[in-house]
Amino acid sequence: MSARRTASALLTAAALSVTGLTAVREHRDAADGCRVDYTVQSQWNSGFQGDVKITNLGSPLSSWTVAWTFPSSGQRVSQSWNANVTTSGSRVSASSIGWNGSLGTGASTQFGFIGSFTDSNPVPTSFTVNGVACTGTVTPTQGPTQGPTQGPTQGPTQGPTQGPTQGPTQGPTQNPQPSGDLYVDTENQSYAAWQAASGSTKDLLAKIALTPQSVWIGNWNSPSVSQQQMRDATSRASAAGKTVSVVIYAIPGRDCGSYSGGRVAESEYAQWIDTVASGIVGKPIVILEPDALAQLGNCGGQGDRVGYLRYAAKSLTAAGGVYIDAGHSGWLSVDTAVNRLNQIGFQYALAFALNTSNYQTTSASQQYGEQISQRLGGKGYVIDTSRNGNGSNGEWCNRGRALGDKPRLVNDSTGLDALLWVKLPGESDGTCKRPAAGQWWQDMALEYARNAKW
Repeated sequence: MSARRTASALLTAAALSVTGLTAVREHRDAADGCRVDYTVQSQWNSGFQGDVKITNLGSPLSSWTVAWTFPSSGQRVSQSWNANVTTSGSRVSASSIGWNGSLGTGASTQFGFIGSFTDSNPVPTSFTVNGVACTGTVTPTQGPTQGPTQGPTQGPTQGPTQGPTQGPTQGPTQNPQPSGDLYVDTENQSYAAWQAASGSTKDLLAKIALTPQSVWIGNWNSPSVSQQQMRDATSRASAAGKTVSVVIYAIPGRDCGSYSGGRVAESEYAQWIDTVASGIVGKPIVILEPDALAQLGNCGGQGDRVGYLRYAAKSLTAAGGVYIDAGHSGWLSVDTAVNRLNQIGFQYALAFALNTSNYQTTSASQQYGEQISQRLGGKGYVIDTSRNGNGSNGEWCNRGRALGDKPRLVNDSTGLDALLWVKLPGESDGTCKRPAAGQWWQDMALEYARNAKW
């Protein structure tokens, strides 16, 4: 998976930002006070990632359109998420997309985009919301007697409204931090290889096969087969009184079409998630969509990726503890990781996941995780330690490294909830070296085991 590579193209820079404050109400559904925060999250060569946060300081809004003009004629928007963006030369207009249109007084929403520039990338300094300039402090209207009685009810709905199913109508409560022992899956490729081996090979493969590992569920199977796979894995774990970790991996635009490319169609993702969620038995740990946040905006075909992740978190949380995958310490800056996790939010998701299928050391990952956790109000996290025993050498695809720390649940004073083997050691990352993604590669598995420090 391309999530496994370090972000060599993006040079994370100190964020550039500008804030415009408030405006006078000029028509019934215009904000009489607004703030727009425009931030350049990262910049490289002739491209950049921008984030725009809108805060409504006035009457409730049922929809919004924010507009600005780039200072430089060479600045353009090429991709966006969480808004419908149209451009005309240097003029940019971004409108709400249904589920994020309703903004009560004091409420905020944000969207992001990938842009390009030619000579320079100056920050815009003038913004409008619904045609009203955001220019200063809140200006009183005809008097404080008029309340927003005619305004739409506030509180944006969660999840993409275009989903083919209405999804979970009741807001599920978050499941508590996982407890107990982790489940050893006897149905994966490492277990079959261990059973077939003998002698020293069997001893080495035992280090992998007899260690708890995640079960991956993706669109390589139909929704009904994926549902049954979920039911089988979680039923076996529940019957054994253990906790299993499962990985949901089917989001539109998955892996940006690289070695693990593939996807559920945008119009079918909500239904696929609901179908898989209905197969959950017990209280598994759910790792939600590796790479999805880290690759946000990196390629086309992603649709409303933030909306999809919000919806999936809500649906899956009805039965499992959802951890949103947030890349790793060699990929996203702390600021970017926090920003993107906040776009999904933790109304339903329990926490976040780090280092999936990568090689960053446990100590580096925990230091990174603690910084993110503190910025998120103490949210917990899990770390994939399956192949990080020798740390990273800067490569991600089928690098011969070493098995990492054994999986275990953690209950201490830090934000760390668990060390997990999310990636299955011995399964190929892709055709960069030998087998296709997901296929068993025993030579690599044996190398991981030989190099393990235990």
